[in-house]
Amino acid sequence: MVKDFQLRFFSSIFLFIPLFLLFSKNNFIFLLVILLLLSLSLWEFFRLKSFKDYLKKKKKTNILLSRYKISGLDFVIIFKVNFLLLLTFYYSNYILLFVILIFFFLYSYLILKFDFEKLLGLVYCSAPFFILVNLRYDNNYEQFLFFIFFFTILTDVFSFFSGKIFKGKKIYPSISAGKTVSGTIGGILIPCILSLFMFINLKDFYLVLFSSIFFSMIVQLGDVLESYFKRLCNVKDSGNLIPGHGGVLDRFDGLFLLVMVIFILKILNFNFFFII
Repeated sequence: MVKDFQLRFFSSIFLFIPLFLLFSKNNFIFLLVILLLLSLSLWEFFRLKSFKDYLKKKKKTNILLSRYKISGLDFVIIFKVNFLLLLTFYYSNYILLFVILIFFFLYSYLILKFDFEKLLGLVYCSAPFFILVNLRYDNNYEQFLFFIFFFTILTDVFSFFSGKIFKGKKIYPSISAGKTVSGTIGGILIPCILSLFMFINLKDFYLVLFSSIFFSMIVQLGDVLESYFKRLCNVKDSGNLIPGHGGVLDRFDGLFLLVMVIFILKILNFNFFFII
C-alpha cells in the first residue's frame, strides 16, 4: 500500500497542475487547459469504444489498448467539439448554441451513424467541459470549482484509504474489484465530516449533512459508471497517461458526473451551502 500511495502522490502533483490552472483569471490559460482535457477525454473514450468494437468483431485479446488508434473521423469530431466549446465561451447566445449542439449530436447519430453508446459517451465526456465554460461567467465560479474538486478528491482519497485499511466485502466485484463496502462508507463519511466543519452554521446543518452525503455518492457513482464501461472494454485503465492513475477518464470519472449534477441543481436554484 505504501508504494502504491507514493506513486499516486507524486503522480497527483502533475494532475493538480491543470486543475489549479482552471482557477486562472487568464482566459487563454483557462481555455488551453479546458481544450486539452476535453481532447484527451474524448480521445480516450473513442479509443476505448473502438477497442471494444474491435474485440467484439475479431474476438481477439492479444492486442493492447495502448497500441490501438482511433479513426480520422474521430479526430475530426474531437476538433469540432473543441470548436463548439470555443463558440460557447465567446458567444453569449446560449439558446442558439444549445440548438447547434443538438444538431451536432443528431448529425453524429443520423449521418455519421454513431451508435447510441458512442453518442452517449460523446455527450457524457463533453458536457462537463461545456458546463465549466458556462460556470466561468458565474460570480461564484471559484467557489463552485473549489467545491467540485474538494468533494471529488476527498471522496476518491478516503475511499482508497478506507478500502485498503479496513478491507472487507467487495461491493461491485464484477465491475470494480477494488471497491469495498468500507471504502464506500469512508468515501462518504470523511468528506461529510469535513464539510460540516468547513461550511456549517446552525440553520444549515441538515442541508450540509444530506447534501454532502449526496455529492459523495454521486462521485462514487461516476467512478462505478466508468469502471463498468472499462469492464465492457476488457481493460483496467482508460489509458497510461498518468503513472499510477491511468488516464484522464480514470481520474475525472467522478468529477464528470458531479459537475453535471451540480449544474442541474444550479438551474433548479438549489441553495448551495458553500456559496457565501
